[in-house]
Amino acid sequence: MNPLEISPEEFHDVVLQIAELSTDYLRSLDAIPAFPSVTGQQTQELFGGPAPEDGLGPEALDALSHVISYSRTPSPRFYGYVLGSGEPVAAAADLLASLLNQNCTAWRSGPAAITIERTVIRWIAEAIGCKGFTGSLTGGGSSATTMALAMAREAKLPANDDGAQPAIVYASSEVHMSTGKAVALVGLGRKNLRLIAVNSDFQMDIAALRKAVEEDHRAGKKAIAIVGSGGTTNTGAIDDLPAIAQVAREHDLWFHIDGAYGVLAALAAPEKFRGIELAHSLSLDPHKWLYQPLDCGLLLYRDASVARKTFTYSGDYTKSLQTDPVEAFSFFEESQELSRRFRALKVWL
Repeated sequence: MNPLEISPEEFHDVVLQIAELSTDYLRSLDAIPAFPSVTGQQTQELFGGPAPEDGLGPEALDALSHVISYSRTPSPRFYGYVLGSGEPVAAAADLLASLLNQNCTAWRSGPAAITIERTVIRWIAEAIGCKGFTGSLTGGGSSATTMALAMAREAKLPANDDGAQPAIVYASSEVHMSTGKAVALVGLGRKNLRLIAVNSDFQMDIAALRKAVEEDHRAGKKAIAIVGSGGTTNTGAIDDLPAIAQVAREHDLWFHIDGAYGVLAALAAPEKFRGIELAHSLSLDPHKWLYQPLDCGLLLYRDASVARKTFTYSGDYTKSLQTDPVEAFSFFEESQELSRRFRALKVWL
């Protein structure tokens, strides 16, 4: 038999053993320290050795007890990393998603998977007050913000054909580090990230923002976007989103909201997030306040045509021959990713 193949009975045994380990782990969570008592040298000795010349077969599963013992516990007693703890139903869904191994690139490559992802995106958008928005699931808020600023660039200062030009992006001094990374990655120049002072509530100072935008305009400098915060990492501060949207409208700027940490709190306190529906795009993380296992970020945007303008670049081998609008849909036309895992199943389940 091909060593990559196992019988359904063998697969059942593997899954059953992993299920038992996982269930025992859940039973013991209340008693496990939030961080394991282990050193770097110990983990190297356990997991850093040479690759085995021959496969170990079922004995390889014995090492899983060490993997569990020396992992950081998804415990309610751990408050770091602004990260959700994951939840068991979604974890079970991830097993099936991996077994189905759908490439969520286009409807034709995964009819159920693509339909479920589009449905989940619609559900979340409507739940937070952004009815009519669409988007795609991502690895996290960082990739979502990078894609959003690429869209902002193409909408305001197209670069796909001739290359990027320096352009200014405004954000508060409390903005997440992913914005600085994104500004660099899309070729705008990190020196052009204008960090605006915050007020006593750690919100972007709107008067300071307006002053900076107007000064840059008078100086003949090109600006393309403002990034507002829907809950900062340091303090959870939510910027004055309607006021930022007004400045963006006045100066024809793209308005992106980094809501990776906080925007899903709009499910419980929508009044705190008044104005999120005014954004051109927003990023959020179901793997935080929706407790999904990593990875599960989301980019939402109002106008899918801008996403297609930004990300469409195909070969003959990817062209769809379908005419039905559902069957002809391709995520790769609206995303930087071609190969995409079935992230939506865990959220949907």
